[in-house]
Amino acid sequence: MQLIVNGKYKEAKQESKNITEKNHGIACILEGMVLIGQYDDLGDTTAILTATKLLNKCKSDGYWEALRIFQLGYTQSEQGHSLKGAINTKSAAKIFEKSNDRDSKAFYAIYAYYMNNALSWLPFVNDNSNTYLQSLTQGAKNSKWFWPLFTTSLIWMHYDREEYDKGLQLANSALKRVPNHPVFLQIKADMLYRMKQYKQAAQIYEASASDYLTRTGKSLRYWCAVANLIRIYHDAGNEQQKIKWQKELNAPEFNTIKEWMPNSLMDDLKERNLLK
Repeated sequence: MQLIVNGKYKEAKQESKNITEKNHGIACILEGMVLIGQYDDLGDTTAILTATKLLNKCKSDGYWEALRIFQLGYTQSEQGHSLKGAINTKSAAKIFEKSNDRDSKAFYAIYAYYMNNALSWLPFVNDNSNTYLQSLTQGAKNSKWFWPLFTTSLIWMHYDREEYDKGLQLANSALKRVPNHPVFLQIKADMLYRMKQYKQAAQIYEASASDYLTRTGKSLRYWCAVANLIRIYHDAGNEQQKIKWQKELNAPEFNTIKEWMPNSLMDDLKERNLLK
């Protein structure tokens, strides 16, 4: 897992294959997680398609089976198969719920938190969101292998609650553990943007766009940086820079990746007429 966090995907994939002789199921699940890491960082959409096929074939039991189903639910949701993703996430949560270890509690908390929020409008339904946040906080602080996943989930929960300062603190804590991590840098910029610290947010996303252009070409993460720069400069009142990045979206490469862009980001640009 440390290799994945450090962006060493080839080495991580080789490590997972080395486990095959000992436990084929676990090795298969780990390889799927490597592919998800490639997608999340490098914007490699082929990797997540391959991960879905792989995780559908893998078989294990107990904790590892729950992890397989959980990851499969994520890959399906990312491809727009929300119902399939939700069903698998629920199935994984039921397995995690039976375990008392810290990581299982944190994985369960991700599912339970969102279910709690979805049902909070009903009368006589207890609000246990803070309990789930605490479980996830413990996972983010102390999990040896899955702290990046728990930290990311926790940040977005605080983001949805408009607690951007807490999200920023978590992003900064993650960056102390993995300095200059490209995904956590983008997340940090998202928090700064919502806190109206436009100059800092723009600086991070400018550097991120340049970094991804060098590392991956015009991949998904590059286009996320471009789209965010448009709204950052718009809100900062920098018309010249806003138009510069708007023009970038006219590139033919953007059309090939457009369907993979985060819906919330694209909807925001559309609603504010920032797509030209």
